[in-house]
Amino acid sequence: MPRRSRRTLLVSVMLLAALAACKREPTFDERYAGAQKAIREKAGELDKDIGERERQSRELERAAPQPPPS
Repeated sequence: MPRRSRRTLLVSVMLLAALAACKREPTFDERYAGAQKAIREKAGELDKDIGERERQSRELERAAPQPPPS
């Protein structure tokens, strides 16, 4: 194989390897959508937790002894 062909082949392989190693950065819209999804999931978890605590609080109020009327 001529020297020039080997060099061309080597450069081509190195170029392909470099392109394969590069990852595409997410766009602003992709990052925004990911952050928005994470916020919605966290908000849902918080709403569920708050609802559970409110339910427990109401149950404790109902179960607590009532003071006699004065």
